[in-house]
Amino acid sequence: MADIHFEEKLDRIDYATVAVYRSCFLLSALAIALLGFGLERYGVPLLIVSALIASACVHLYDKTIRWFIQSSALFSVCLLIANLFTPVAVGASLAVWCGLSIKEYYCFRIRLIRITPLVLILFWICFALPIWLPVFYLATGLSSMLLFTIGIAKFRQPFHFDIGDKSKFQI
Repeated sequence: MADIHFEEKLDRIDYATVAVYRSCFLLSALAIALLGFGLERYGVPLLIVSALIASACVHLYDKTIRWFIQSSALFSVCLLIANLFTPVAVGASLAVWCGLSIKEYYCFRIRLIRITPLVLILFWICFALPIWLPVFYLATGLSSMLLFTIGIAKFRQPFHFDIGDKSKFQI
């Protein structure tokens, strides 16, 4: 994971992937808000694609964790393309966002991030089992707000924070 005390020389691809990764947090917040407004046709693909792009652009040293996050994203895309088990596809993409939120907490210790995985799990349960509408709307609002807040916090950081020491990456 990134080391904020190490400033690597960044190239154009580093800048592009960090900017895209950070933007995906904002896109996921928008996607969840769309789901809250009942616009599944737009919200589900946007959430899944933003998770896939973020997983492709994340700079993680550990290849096992990176593989798990990317596999979850690819699984959700496969389900979306096959038009099968939409709640499972959404759950797999939310697993990506939970993993990335945990990564962000361990790297940067932004306290608010600690509750994000729990709120995303609550959102998924309410999405998959739409029997608690008030709780669904609450979880939707909190999930959107938390992911948006992470995205804004990420854009306030220098770009080298997301890269760290390139020599530690496992390929």
